[in-house]
Amino acid sequence: MSTEKDNRLWVRLGEKYFELKEKLDTPKTVNRKKYLWLCALSIVGANQFYAGHYAKGVFYLILSWTGISVAMGLLDWMAAVPKAADEHGNIEI
Repeated sequence: MSTEKDNRLWVRLGEKYFELKEKLDTPKTVNRKKYLWLCALSIVGANQFYAGHYAKGVFYLILSWTGISVAMGLLDWMAAVPKAADEHGNIEI
């Protein structure tokens, strides 16, 4: 009896997790030039805060003393450079 209750709890938690993940993983539209310049300040997560990814920004802040956030910012920059901007200069991140 308790295992059925536990299984149902895990199923509900899994459903809630995927609902939240889908809600938070929606692409954000940002100005391409501003985002690329803010990638230079990725040590403090400025590009992620600008894009509206606050959890990633806090993660960058936590890792700022290690230098890993700079490497991740470089990857963010490399991902944003080839994206074509729309007529307003915006891209989806």
